[in-house]
Amino acid sequence: MSYTFLNIFWAIVGAVIGLTAADIDLAPPLPLKHRSAWTHGPLVPALMLLLVQAYPHTWPFVAAFLATYALHLVMDMFPRRWKGSSLINLYPVRLSLPPLASFFYLLLGVAVSVWVAAVKIMGWPLLNWLRLV
Repeated sequence: MSYTFLNIFWAIVGAVIGLTAADIDLAPPLPLKHRSAWTHGPLVPALMLLLVQAYPHTWPFVAAFLATYALHLVMDMFPRRWKGSSLINLYPVRLSLPPLASFFYLLLGVAVSVWVAAVKIMGWPLLNWLRLV
């Protein structure tokens, strides 16, 4: 099998899994409530960065995973109402973030996902214009 075909295959698998991975907190055996801070924020992209650093050949899977994970978080940023399960909950503490903090927490997850996928994995020179030297 060709190397390119395997990269495309793992990118498709990563994209499909990434689109629904944030909602793993809906699985019955897990004690998490929907939109848990564990699954809807910067922790997942940080763990994916560790995965790709430990196993560099996983980059197609991780890059596609993070792209669709970020898309999922963007869709979660615009619920009908910021009440109940649309707020980020802080399991095991029985608290939820207020609406504005929930929005910015999701935005942080999107930013970290894009940064890891684009800069750390793909090597794109994003934000180089910020350098003063």
